[in-house]
Order: sequence, then structure tokens, then C-alpha cells
Amino acid sequence: MKYSILLFTILVSLPLTAHELCPINEEIEPDMRIPESHYSKKNAQLALNKLQGIITKNDQVYEWMTVPNALKTIEGYILKKDASKAEFRLNQFCTFMKSSVWYD
Repeated sequence: MKYSILLFTILVSLPLTAHELCPINEEIEPDMRIPESHYSKKNAQLALNKLQGIITKNDQVYEWMTVPNALKTIEGYILKKDASKAEFRLNQFCTFMKSSVWYD
């Protein structure tokens, strides 16, 4: 029974463990580093909506770093999505990840 519970726990946690496509740049402080998991379709859409609000002046609650962070989120999502298509695209994404930091 113990082994069944252990096996179940391991199997359930596997999908939750993110597979990183690129090595983590340890030279970037952890609180400034943007993880690969941030570059999701959901976050890209949120960033796009924020930029659209700023452009149309419907959203006036933002700081100077909002625009570069939103653009980085959109670019990162596109690069990550394309990374599985070819080796050079994976290299592009990993190069991007080397400098993946929040503007603060």
C-alpha cells in the first residue's frame, strides 16, 4: 500500500514538474529572473490586452516598465512556442532566456 501511494504521488507530480528547454542563467538574481513557465499563451494574451488598453487609452494604470515587460512576455511566448519546430529556433529561445529579466 505504501508503494502504491508513493507511485501515485510521483505520477501525479510529474506533469507539475516543468521541463525547462534551456539552462537557467544563474547570473541573474532569482527575484529578477523570468522563468520559462511565464511564457504561456495565457500570459501573452494578458500582456497583449494590457498593451491594447494602453494604446487605446482605456487603461491608464501602468508604469514605465509595463510596456517592455509586456513586449518581453509576448516575444518569449512566440519564441517558446516555435522552439519545438527546429534546432535553430530552440537556440533563439535559449539565447532570449539568457537575458530574461523583469524590468523593475
